[in-house]
Amino acid sequence: MRHLLVATLLSSLALSASAATPKPSSDASGAAPASLVVSTGVTQAQLLRSVKIDVPTDALATHSNPAELVLLVSLDETGTPTGMHVVHSINPVVDSRIMTAVRSFRWRPAVLDNQTIPVDVNLVVDVQH
Repeated sequence: MRHLLVATLLSSLALSASAATPKPSSDASGAAPASLVVSTGVTQAQLLRSVKIDVPTDALATHSNPAELVLLVSLDETGTPTGMHVVHSINPVVDSRIMTAVRSFRWRPAVLDNQTIPVDVNLVVDVQH
């Protein structure tokens, strides 16, 4: 009798535990639910190669030392600059020379979940004179 009672209690506990376990919901099409995506991490774009930038000294005569140019540089999936926007200008002559040089910079692309991605980078260029 005791064995039967213990077996009944154990089976009722198992039934209530399985009833309390939430079941995954599915959409109306009956497809399996989407799996939870866990990020493998983010790696920032990294400057690999730059070039020397020549700026005429008279173009910087009215600026403090160092003069600062801030660019928003759009990089594609390969790390190639595809677009630029001046956020903080020095002057049109200096800005143009620096932007020409930045177009030839090479970057390691940004990575998200083991996939290279396009990204915008704020690039601050300090010009010493």
